[in-house]
Amino acid sequence: MESSVIIKSFRKEREREILSNLEKAMDKVGGMVEKQAAKNIYEHASTTPWKHTGILENAVTHNVIKEGDSIVTEIGVGEGEHLNGEKLNKIGKYLELGTVNHPPYPWLFPAVEEKRSEIIEILKGREFSIE
Repeated sequence: MESSVIIKSFRKEREREILSNLEKAMDKVGGMVEKQAAKNIYEHASTTPWKHTGILENAVTHNVIKEGDSIVTEIGVGEGEHLNGEKLNKIGKYLELGTVNHPPYPWLFPAVEEKRSEIIEILKGREFSIE
């Protein structure tokens, strides 16, 4: 009597599931930091040399990018122009890093720092368990 054993691997399916969960986690992180960054711009608008119109904080966005084995979320200011014709992404950079004539008024880095513990929990998989 012949006996056979068939072993089937579900590795590929599990890898896809893990990557999908990581992508969801990075999207959640991006959205959370995006909201905090926009809030930072709004809350500190009166202290900056730029006229506050609400346009800049409404232009803060995030995008999840998959390249090879990497999944990242980019957070920043999208394309567009301010009322004075200045590019929004340029104004965002000026505020974050400062210029020769103006000190920095960081809004993005503090958003990441303010959400650090929540980001860690999300990336640990507390909310996107694959069990």
